[in-house]
Amino acid sequence: MALLEIKNFGVKFKNGADGEVVTAVEDVNLSLKAGEVLGIVGESGSGKSVTALSVLGLLPYPKAFHPAGSSIKFNGCELINSPDLQHIRGDKIAFIFQEPMSSLNPLHRIEKQIAETLMLHRGMNRRQARREVLRLLKLTGIKNARKRMRAYPFELSGGQRQRVMIAMAIANHPEILIADEPTTALDVTVQKQILDLLLDLKEKLQMSMIFITHDLRIVRQIADRVAVMHKGRIVEQGTVDEVFNTPRHNYTKTLISSSPLLKNNDKICEDVLLKAENLKVYFPLKRGFWGRVKEYVKAVDGISLQLCRGETLGIVGESGSGKTTLGMALAKMNKFSGDLFLNNINVNQQDNRASKSFRKTVQIVFQDPFNSLNPRMSVEEIVAEGLHVHFPAMGKEEKKRRVVEALKEVGLTAEAVGKYPHEFSGGQRQRIAIARALILEPELLILDEPTSALDVTVQKQIIELLQRIQRERNLAYIFISHDMKAVKAMSDRIAVMKDGKIVELGNRDDIFENPRDKYTQTLIAASI
Repeated sequence: MALLEIKNFGVKFKNGADGEVVTAVEDVNLSLKAGEVLGIVGESGSGKSVTALSVLGLLPYPKAFHPAGSSIKFNGCELINSPDLQHIRGDKIAFIFQEPMSSLNPLHRIEKQIAETLMLHRGMNRRQARREVLRLLKLTGIKNARKRMRAYPFELSGGQRQRVMIAMAIANHPEILIADEPTTALDVTVQKQILDLLLDLKEKLQMSMIFITHDLRIVRQIADRVAVMHKGRIVEQGTVDEVFNTPRHNYTKTLISSSPLLKNNDKICEDVLLKAENLKVYFPLKRGFWGRVKEYVKAVDGISLQLCRGETLGIVGESGSGKTTLGMALAKMNKFSGDLFLNNINVNQQDNRASKSFRKTVQIVFQDPFNSLNPRMSVEEIVAEGLHVHFPAMGKEEKKRRVVEALKEVGLTAEAVGKYPHEFSGGQRQRIAIARALILEPELLILDEPTSALDVTVQKQIIELLQRIQRERNLAYIFISHDMKAVKAMSDRIAVMKDGKIVELGNRDDIFENPRDKYTQTLIAASI
């Protein structure tokens, strides 16, 4: 008998004051055996997270409801509308959410947050819970566990926060662990550590697991069986070998083949656009009695590099390596020491008027378009914002014409101008962010993790869009990412960062085929 069985399952949502009903999931049939890992894959909006949240009744009821005949059974007992669901949550079935920073309470220390579930479900007192929290943190591989117990979530790295979420989830030895995109925002080396940890804990605790992701590489590593969701339905399911080696449904075939095309790597540098010499970004960590800084975090520590017109420099490294801080410094969004030349002019010695020109020439696209786009502004206002700053005398009609042209260049229609960010998908929002950067006709785009939060098919679309725009405009890119496949597809040269320094810099093919530094070798091995 299956440990968890989902039959004829559906989810509908009532939207707006008129009560319009939208179908999110329809006719889903899934089963999970004891000790098995079931992978659920699909694009954003396919229904995979909605299905998983329904298992523990975590949807916004009564806005969400299940059609007649929907069934979710755990050990033969019906979970939908079950009075025992509160006792099952976090005890028999546990959940790991995608973004631990949003899931952990920023006002409470780690110890308190993990101890809460131990005291609730296992009846421990504070002393017993403290000992068990320490054991769980050590079990999940957190170094200096006793010290980390007293930390707040913002004091931990992304990988450490995810380990805390795992410790919380396994605290009561659940029979089923549901992991919803637990590695999406993590670097490849940390991803591998988290996957190895989950598989190790699965064996030690004899757990079953539902692993939800859009990363097919991860599913292939961790799952026994795979279910592919598309538009709220299961379109294909079977063993990992069956689904990956002999896919039957066209959507599955599209997912598996969604690898971005490599750009030609035969560019000869004829015109240096940007050059950095001995760039340093130090953040004060500890001050003495008189306020003098006694200790620094050397986020960027003496980096020198150059970028040619029309070239893409990929920057890779783990969280905390300094790659985003370097990107912010190159965009003059961080204070730095050293020299930064744009078109042979030292921009670190320019006045405010020249700095304004620099902002127009160098634009940046951030990782999360939803957070970087103002939700209260329309698309027209968002994209035109730079025009108001740099071309204040430009007429309203001309500004709107340029906005429409920029939107069309990134694959959106003129109808988008009056809409707001929440009305678009993640990929469409990223296109809006790119249009906002392009409207000022920059010479350099700094792309900070522009595809990491997107599904594989959307990633491919955005990368191909960026490649096309680069060819047409002869733009230079600095492409910052922990996704080695995306870096390989986009880059001419690659800089590998660790602890604020560049440990290896070279041609893309040389870096991937013959890496010299051990750290580079580890990064590439973890991405395969």
